[in-house]
Amino acid sequence: MKLNVVAYLIKEGYEEADIINPKKNARRIGVDINGSINSLYIKNAKSKPKWSEIFTIHPNVDESIFYSESICGMFLVKAHSRLIAFTFGHAKSLLLPHVIQRGFGLRVSLNIGDSEQIKSIDKATLDKVALKTRSQTSKNTNVSDFDFEFDHEILKSISAVVETDDDELEIVSGYDSVSLYTKVSLEELPKIADRIMSAYESDKYLSSYPWVDFIQSVTDPETISNLNDRIIHNLDSQNYESLWIACPEIMDYGDFSGFVYTTRAKKGCSVCMHPELDLELYVKEAKLKFPTSIEALKRKQVYAYNSAEMQVKSWSLFRCLNGEVELEGDIFVLNDSQWYRVERKFSDSVNEYFKHLPRSAIDFPPYGTLTEGEYLRKIADGENFALLDQKWIYPQGIGTRIEFCDLLSQCNAFIHVKKYGASSVLSHLFSQATVATELLLNDASVLNQVNAHLDDTYLSVVFDKDKSPRTHRVVLAIMHKKQGEVHLPFFSKVNLRHHSRRLQNMGFTVELAKIDA
Repeated sequence: MKLNVVAYLIKEGYEEADIINPKKNARRIGVDINGSINSLYIKNAKSKPKWSEIFTIHPNVDESIFYSESICGMFLVKAHSRLIAFTFGHAKSLLLPHVIQRGFGLRVSLNIGDSEQIKSIDKATLDKVALKTRSQTSKNTNVSDFDFEFDHEILKSISAVVETDDDELEIVSGYDSVSLYTKVSLEELPKIADRIMSAYESDKYLSSYPWVDFIQSVTDPETISNLNDRIIHNLDSQNYESLWIACPEIMDYGDFSGFVYTTRAKKGCSVCMHPELDLELYVKEAKLKFPTSIEALKRKQVYAYNSAEMQVKSWSLFRCLNGEVELEGDIFVLNDSQWYRVERKFSDSVNEYFKHLPRSAIDFPPYGTLTEGEYLRKIADGENFALLDQKWIYPQGIGTRIEFCDLLSQCNAFIHVKKYGASSVLSHLFSQATVATELLLNDASVLNQVNAHLDDTYLSVVFDKDKSPRTHRVVLAIMHKKQGEVHLPFFSKVNLRHHSRRLQNMGFTVELAKIDA
């Protein structure tokens, strides 16, 4: 019989008695395979669909006809001194979540799947980590045809034809669990367990996917708990060196009056507003109690108020919290409530690129308490800087409007400006610069529209896409009140490198700038 068999690997150190969820009351049956006793766990349940309530209120309808019995099963096999749990139906619930070896299915799939016969991939971007997409093709192909950008995307799962010497079609996929479409019988299950364990222990995947371990989301409950404990320890000891808070969403600073840490104010007084987020100030003003906990951080709120001093947004403090932690030799990054493990070599290469990216020599005046839009309008004198913020251009064929940049300088710099924020906010800045520059090269109407916005200034853009080297450069400027060198969250550095390389491949010099308060 051929079917999809699903398997989970149990973490080292756990025995059978440690992994079964006692709340499920599953029945154990001993199964002898070639003299070895294996455990089969069966769970029966009766349920009725929610929609049945529409009809059961009628006296002529017997409620019992809507009940159906479901059954799920889990079969345990030892392979390479580890427990493998084969699940049938919805039997994952029979396992305690913390005993599952995370990433097992992805590694097996990468090792036994044919890298030239991939059917689909699931990925998450670092521009907006919450954005998860599935890509599939009409025919089997390799990973390059999926437009997977390994330097700023995370591979979540893969489905591929199994690499085999015979004509028997097998398909493998997975992330935490592995799903293998193959011939299955009771006697074959121990052999399948040995096969997938051998695949898990192999590092063959590194030859075809050397980038796959660069960044991985952390899903193991024990690791997450340890990392959260580190964050709490740093907060309790008021060590903010590797912790900060940032707005997790892109803000409309044209309709913004400030961030608020607590909505409690003295009688007759308004709430205290802050133009930027600051963790130390938050702790004092919101009266965060120590020792604290992750649950407390999730209950505490950060508020955003519009220009009419009305609350328009709020986020949990934990969602705004960013951090970088070293644990057992690995680097872990907290971003938008999610932990990620970063390979050390990859982390070093990203930080090295950031360190050597040219800093702009443009002398930006401080912004004080001004919002982004107010600051841009103030310094745009039409001679040293021309204002292009909120000056829309309409590229041909894309059906949407964009800003070409925020400022044009008299020294031929396309300047993109953004107030410091979370990775997704700063990544939006870098993406805007790349999109605008690509349109300048590929759409002749863009140059004319930009110059039309510059008619009442002393500046203009004289640009020939065929001329090399480029006379214009791209400056990415970040407004931040923190003193010293510009600081970026790790994932912002990853995206900065990605977009800077794209701009450099177009022939443009890329520079980073910090605008102080």
